[in-house]
Amino acid sequence: MVGSAVYRLLSNSKNLKIISCKRKDLDFTNKVNVEKWFKKNKPEIVINCAGKVGGIMDNSKYKSDYLYINTIIGLNIAKSCLKFNVKKLINLGSACIYPKKTTQPIKEEYLLNSNLEETNEGYAIAKIAVLKYCEYIKEKYNKNFISLQPANLYGEGDNFDLQSSHVIPALIKKFHYAKKNKENVVEVWGSGNVKREFLNVDDLALGIKFCINKKINYSYLNIGSGVDISIKNLALMIKKITRYDGKIIFNKTYPDGVKIRKLECKKINMLGWKPKILLKDGLIAYYDYFRQLESKKNNF
Repeated sequence: MVGSAVYRLLSNSKNLKIISCKRKDLDFTNKVNVEKWFKKNKPEIVINCAGKVGGIMDNSKYKSDYLYINTIIGLNIAKSCLKFNVKKLINLGSACIYPKKTTQPIKEEYLLNSNLEETNEGYAIAKIAVLKYCEYIKEKYNKNFISLQPANLYGEGDNFDLQSSHVIPALIKKFHYAKKNKENVVEVWGSGNVKREFLNVDDLALGIKFCINKKINYSYLNIGSGVDISIKNLALMIKKITRYDGKIIFNKTYPDGVKIRKLECKKINMLGWKPKILLKDGLIAYYDYFRQLESKKNNF
């Protein structure tokens, strides 16, 4: 999702030559092949969007995979960036790197202050390890490496598999099919009381482009919308957008994760970047995108 959004945006830049590197073309967990790719292509700027991602249930079920795969991918890419003298690396992390219990909104300085949320601990540890590796490289070799920590993402290219998706694509799909099949109830996992901050992937892409063109001294920065919403209110918003007229029930047997996660983004805001897409507007466009996907799928 992120890689596609960045590619769409930067492919229109006249002063940038894009070297695409798709997952199917290179196994990023293979150190030898990653180094061969860097040696052959000699990129000057690298944006690391690669990784294994998923929702709370998938993270909880496959902690070892999330830790191993994301750590190996991130370290291989960062090491090759150092070895082959890449001028700038933008490494993508996640808001889940921050402690489970911490002051809100979350400042960058809160990293490693206390324990992580258990359900996505494997993924978070991987992202922290790569962030720190990039930070140490920046300090020792004066390299222009920066890690961005986005809020929960949604947008074009999202995963709609209900077993592994994040909350927004899952809710969009549930409400859409409940309406289509005239179902009376939509089940939402968790209590609905937790709050999350959401960022449209196209806003993140603009943030990445901003960081390409900006001299940044920080080793890592938060990047988010600045607005949080409860899962209950998010579900009600999506219910209205999809025009579903049934009931919502919250299944509390599923985990909630942290009670609230909202990033403080003063640092990147002061540098000159701010989000452009309001959540409601983004969700309306997102639902249109989902319906287009469904229409294409049904035509085959």
